[in-house]
Parts: sequence; C-alpha cells; structure tokens
Amino acid sequence: MNFRNLSMVISATLLCCVPISPISADESKDTKADQAELPAKAAAILNQYCFRCHRGSGSSSGRYSFDARRVATMIDDSMIIAGMPNDSQLHDAINKGRMPPRNQSGLPRPSAEEVDIIRQWIAAGAKEFPAPVRRPFMSLETVMTKMFDHYQKLEPKVRKDIRYFTLANLYNDPGADERHLRMARAGLAKTLNSLSWEPTLLIPTAIDAEQTIFAVDITQLGWSREQWAALVEEYPYEIDVDSIVDSGSSRGIAKLRQIEEDMARLSGNDRLLKHLRADWFVTIGLRPKLYHKLLYELILPDLRNRKVDSSNAANPKRMTDRDLESFLNVNVQQNIFNRPIKAKRAGFNESGISSQNRMIERHPLPSRGYYWKSYDFLGSNSRSILTEFPLGPPRTADDEFAFKHDGGEIIFTLPNGLQGYMLSSGLGARLDAGPIEVVGDALKTSGNQLIVSGLSCVVCHRRGMVEPPNDEVRNSAGTFGTFADRVRELYPPSEEMQRLVESDTELFLSASNKLLKPYLLAEEDKNADIDSLPEPVGEVARKYLLEPMNLDIVASELYHSDLATLRIILQSDVRARQIGLGQLRNDNGTIKREAWQSREGRTLMQQAADVLGFAPGS
Repeated sequence: MNFRNLSMVISATLLCCVPISPISADESKDTKADQAELPAKAAAILNQYCFRCHRGSGSSSGRYSFDARRVATMIDDSMIIAGMPNDSQLHDAINKGRMPPRNQSGLPRPSAEEVDIIRQWIAAGAKEFPAPVRRPFMSLETVMTKMFDHYQKLEPKVRKDIRYFTLANLYNDPGADERHLRMARAGLAKTLNSLSWEPTLLIPTAIDAEQTIFAVDITQLGWSREQWAALVEEYPYEIDVDSIVDSGSSRGIAKLRQIEEDMARLSGNDRLLKHLRADWFVTIGLRPKLYHKLLYELILPDLRNRKVDSSNAANPKRMTDRDLESFLNVNVQQNIFNRPIKAKRAGFNESGISSQNRMIERHPLPSRGYYWKSYDFLGSNSRSILTEFPLGPPRTADDEFAFKHDGGEIIFTLPNGLQGYMLSSGLGARLDAGPIEVVGDALKTSGNQLIVSGLSCVVCHRRGMVEPPNDEVRNSAGTFGTFADRVRELYPPSEEMQRLVESDTELFLSASNKLLKPYLLAEEDKNADIDSLPEPVGEVARKYLLEPMNLDIVASELYHSDLATLRIILQSDVRARQIGLGQLRNDNGTIKREAWQSREGRTLMQQAADVLGFAPGS
C-alpha cells in the first residue's frame, strides 16, 4: 500500500470514531441554496477582477486568453480543473496574490472571502455561470418622456441650464450587471467633477426610479452653452428624428419628434441636443481633445484669447505648462531656485509607470492643495542619470549638474478636491499622450497601451497620489559644496516626502469618497470601504472601448428589444454586410467600438439605424 492510500485509510478510520451530529432539514436547505448560488457569486467575482484582461480572443493577457465570463474556456485553457481547486491555476493565482498583477498597483484585489468562494465553486464542480439577467426593457420613448416630464416642470430660469446624461443603453444590455451600472453612475459623477473648476462638488441626481437618467445644472460645473456645444459637436450617436427608419410604430417617431419640438420651445428655441450617453461622456469627455478643451481652452483666459494654430491639431492653442502655472499662480522657477526653496523632490530608477528614470517634484498651491510635476526621460538621454544630474531644469547651456528631461506629467488639486492633469514635452508643450517608449498602460484604458492626458491619469491616480519609491538622489548625488547643499534642500528625507504624499492623498480621498460613495455601494454595503472597489472611470472606459460589440450591445444601443427580428434583418438585408455588420449574423459575431463610433461622415451607428431600424417605442 502506498502512503496516499494509507493516509486515506487512517483518515476514514478516524472519521468513524468521531460522533457526527445529524444535519437538520433547514441546514440541508441552506447548504443547497449556498451551492446553487456559487456559480453566480463566482461569475460576479471573476467579472470584477479578471474580465478586464481575460476576455477571450484578443485579450491583453498574452497567452492566458481565456474568457473569464465563460467556464468552458477556462477549463479548455487548463485554468480550472473541476472539483480540484488546489490543482487549478486560476485559484492558485488569486490565492497567492499573483493575479490581478502585482505590478498594477491601482487594481483592486479580491478579498479572502471572495477567493474562498472561487475555491468552493471549483470544488463543487465549476458549474456553468447563469445566463445574464435581462432587465425590463426601457424604450427610447420612455426615456425621452421621463426627461421631458422633468424638464417642463422646472422654472424657466433653471431650465435653460439643465442637461441630461442617460444610462438606458447599459440598462438594456444584459452584459452590464448591477455592479457595472453603479460604476457607470459613479464614473459620470467623477467625470463631471474632474472637468469642473468650481469649489463645490456636484452630485448628479437621477430623475427616474431605475437611475438611468441624470439631470445636471451645467452652471454648477462652471460651464456655459459653449462647453455643452463642444460635447455635442463630437457626439457620434445623435439621431435625426426625421430620418429614423422605424422598426416599431410611427407613433413612437411622432412622440419623439413632438418631445424634441417641445423641449426646444421651452428652452427658448435652443435646438442643441440636450442629452448624451453617460458611458460615451465618461470615456471620451476625459480624453483629448475634449478634456483639454473643457478643462483648459474654454476656461483659462490666456487660452481663450489666444488665436488657434491650425497647423497644430493636437494643441491648437499652443498651451504649455507655463499657461497652467500662471493660472494657478505657481512660480515653479522661483520655488526651485530662490530660497527658501519650496519645491520638494524625489528621484528614482524604477517607478512602475516610466520605463526609465523618473523624478517627481511638489509645489504648494497658494490657496490649498498641491501641484506635482514629474520629469521623465528617454533611455538615450545622456543627462537622465539623476544622481549625476540632480539639479535643473537648466537655465543656461552650461549648467553643470542640470538634468535634461524629455517629458512629464502634471497633477494638481482642483478647487473641489479632485485632480486635474496635463502631459507635457521636455519643452513644456501640452501633449495628448505620453511617448510609448517612456510610459505605457498594460490595462489599455485608453483603448490601447497609450497613456492619454486626462483619462489614463484619472484611472491611475484612483487614490490621488501614487506612493513613490524612496528617493535615491539625496544620499547618492555626485555633487559637492554649494551644489550638494542645494541637492539636500531640494531632495528631503524620504519620511518628509512620504508625509506630503499622505497629506495630499487624504485631501483627494476626502472629496472622492464623498462624491462616489452614494453611487458605488449597494444598499447592503453602505458602510463598506470603497477603496476596495475598482476605479469607476476605468471600468466604464474599458467596457466601452475594449469589449467587442455583440448583437446584444448593438440592439441596446439601437433600442431594439427583439433580437430575433434583428437577426432576420441582418440575414436578409444585403446593406447590413455592405456597411460592415455582416459578422453580427454569426452566433458569436462582434464588431469593434472604434468602427461603430467613427465620425468619418456618418457613423456606423447612424448607418446601422438606417438599415436595422431605430426602435423608439419597441
């Protein structure tokens, strides 16, 4: 007999000697109920922590290309061995903390209780996840009617500044669970306030019981019609009611047309679209060019009055870091070179963001808050070794110990306590994205690995300031005399820098928690710590940009409740193939978001409305 068999015999013998309490009927019922709920609980956990990287073909996870929403793919990929959690790679990875990746500090991690649920689910046979629950369908006619009912009851002086953001397309999508709807509401609140220079946080309020329509007074953001018009100009989903091909009834179109006419009349004949999709706004409103236009170009007086440089599409107002510093009343040069030195620095070789050396520098804002700059370097830069060149930026060509940087990130406190961001070149010119050879985002929040100004920064800095590594310059710089004294003034002990980071983090988290808690937590979790939850803007953006659009998603965005009819149209109408919807005829067919929203002429979504019909009252 081998040792394994001997062990089994001994265990069985010992168990026979232990008195076993009878299981009551109630306990047995509870155990069965718990077992029945395991697949749904496991699905929610894997969807929260794993699906962003493991979504099947085209995953950002390299060779681990299983789909975290489909059990069969995890078994086929040898990630799960049903009934054997200890031998399952999936359980081993999350139990030992290897996944989510340790080098992605912004990612939330499953709790011990959640890891145990995965273990129980695998041990119970890793049963298939239940099909997504379809909520009662919400038609566009219903959405617009609720919007109009709210709008007409407002005082005329208030009404002209009210705009709406909708989540109805997500509500109709069975792939967007209740957790994601909470993320979308929180993401909307965070995005609005990340684009505001007002000192008070705006808490968007839902006007419907389902919390899919949010009314916002744009003046509370410091916006005028100008900011709203900038959004509408870039919006790819506006449908001209007069051109709708109605797959439902003509009554639905007539109702929409009447609502549009009545809302225009009540607003003083302002016919500009008054409602936008929240998921589009969260994702695209925080990306250049809208992020720069809404936060800077329409606000900073110097930029508003500056002529447009039509040859510079990415930065038409030629904005630099000095424009922002002037507006914030931060004198960076004075803080660095004049005593008493107000700038505080830390330099290091490994940052987790930049692939090269990095130096961060803090300046106090005159009122309250902070202004941080990073100095980033290309690998080929001969003046990037901070222990050799710890001073600067250079004021003259012969500054002996001055580094020469190639770009950087700016983070500063907005008046409401959240943060604003800007990426810049080595000369201070505003950039849309960081050079991929210097910085990158493995989670592809922007749709690829580019770190873009606004969106990528908001998601990365989910807790405000990211705790930096310990400074490596103060005690290692090759300077002497007065130069060494200046290094020691600029680069404080790590404990002092740590206190500054903690203080700035607390300021941000105070505002962030106040803003997000009403949206992120379910009723039964009101006292939970939201820091353990994912960052909502990133969750919304990655679903919007990275999740392939299947027929369910397309139907929800065209307000179709009848998938069977939609399939028939796809199969029978040759125009569906001509405009690029042919793949949706297949059971697992998908199209890309980039194609769906492309604004070269009419968007694919608008063309699809022509072919498949836009169903306002279905």
